[in-house]
Amino acid sequence: MKLSPSRVSIRTGTDSIISMILLQLFIVFCFVGSSEGYGYHDALNMGNSIDVISIRSAAMVGIRVFGSDGPTALFLNPASLHSIDRFEGSISTSSIAWTEEVIDSTYIVQRSDIGLGSLSGAIAFRTGPDIVLSGGFAKVSDHQYNGTHYMPDDPCHPGIDIIETLDASGGLWEALGGLSWDLKNNFVVGMSAGMRLGKAEYIYIFDRLYTPEVDSISNWSWEASDFCYHAGILIGDDATGIGASYTSGSDHYESRISIAGRARAEHIHNIRMGFEGEVISIFEANYFNGKLSLEAPIRRDVNLFAGVGFYEGENMNRVGTAFSVGGNYTFKRIMFECAMFHSGRSRKGTSFPHEYSDIVDDSWTQFCFGMTYIL
Repeated sequence: MKLSPSRVSIRTGTDSIISMILLQLFIVFCFVGSSEGYGYHDALNMGNSIDVISIRSAAMVGIRVFGSDGPTALFLNPASLHSIDRFEGSISTSSIAWTEEVIDSTYIVQRSDIGLGSLSGAIAFRTGPDIVLSGGFAKVSDHQYNGTHYMPDDPCHPGIDIIETLDASGGLWEALGGLSWDLKNNFVVGMSAGMRLGKAEYIYIFDRLYTPEVDSISNWSWEASDFCYHAGILIGDDATGIGASYTSGSDHYESRISIAGRARAEHIHNIRMGFEGEVISIFEANYFNGKLSLEAPIRRDVNLFAGVGFYEGENMNRVGTAFSVGGNYTFKRIMFECAMFHSGRSRKGTSFPHEYSDIVDDSWTQFCFGMTYIL
């Protein structure tokens, strides 16, 4: 959700801006619920990186360099803040549906759930012809998971032999301030910095059913409070452009660098196509992501977006894939936005220590909704 005051805001004043932000906050929290994570391995390690902080980015398979043209650029590529003319305030959220499948040669066990996917809020305003300032918060990773695993029968003890359960909760948030500076000749630089903080808590239960009580319960947790920053550049104009962005890493979050380009095809209804390459965990694991995006102005008040991508990760059985679709519709002073982002992957080996499997398939779908009100 965005707020983009125009000339009318001169008459409405600060009270109207505050009232609209409070209204949108109420709408967002009406949809907020608990969320489970998207995989056992993720919950215990680096978590799940949230790629739908910006609804526009979510509609184009999570691109970062050109993923936002509003205040949420603070968390993706702060150089993109330069597109803001006066003042904008934004808040966004999404719901998620996830599935985990443990596949063996003789059976498939499936777990799934739905809940809150992302939550962010930011403001940005132009202080002069070349500089835009911004500040905000966003959820950037998710460590939540809740799975009960029933182990295969033991010949000595008919029926279910072992039950293992992991209940994990928490994630990381960023609170940032930043700016973009339009140097000259369509060359823009941006920088944002602040704190990446959060915590995760785990409860693991191990129970052999032929014993009279739960065999063991383990509890552990971690907390994080680290300095973080984002940097980006953009070169070009609305027709063609290239850019790059960098996100620093920390103990529970992997660094990433993205390089992208895009061009508008005037001879095919001004459709704009783009590509992005991204490296995760730089100079260590060096996982590579590739993304292709498309922006299509259907009418003056309607735009459609789409994207496809692939990515690498830890212990992968095959390359993961992602796709997305979305769009916006402007009616008078209100722009409605929506996006669907789907991602899937296959990993080697078992999920739980005592669970037998050949591969584990994870998939999740984010449903994103937003609204822009022009004051």
